[in-house]
Amino acid sequence: MVLSSALAGVSRVGLGALGIAAVMVAMSGPSAAQVDGKAAAAPPPAAASDAAKLDKGRALFTDFGCASCHSLSDAGATGHVGPALDGDSALSEDFIVGRIANGQGVMPSFSGQLTPDEISAIAAYVMKVATK
Repeated sequence: MVLSSALAGVSRVGLGALGIAAVMVAMSGPSAAQVDGKAAAAPPPAAASDAAKLDKGRALFTDFGCASCHSLSDAGATGHVGPALDGDSALSEDFIVGRIANGQGVMPSFSGQLTPDEISAIAAYVMKVATK
């Protein structure tokens, strides 16, 4: 009886050590995202999320009539009422968010029509595509 208990204890320790060794081997090899030692081409989730946000910003820029007042090459916008957005090095994402949300002068406030996330998407889009 004592011998079988001792063997059972050794067996558990041995299995535990074997499990740790298996984990170590699995962690040291190539990941599932690698093929033949090369990283897979899929973008990281943050990059995919950023691309989706920019696409959403582009669509909102068009859908909410920004192009009728502002010029922005990427959007094919040629408006002349508001400032041209291409090449404006004074722009910042925070400034654009504030201007869309609060308006100023002839620029209306869109805070009642757009969510904060939508406003942020437009600002991110403009900052990404406005040529500097």
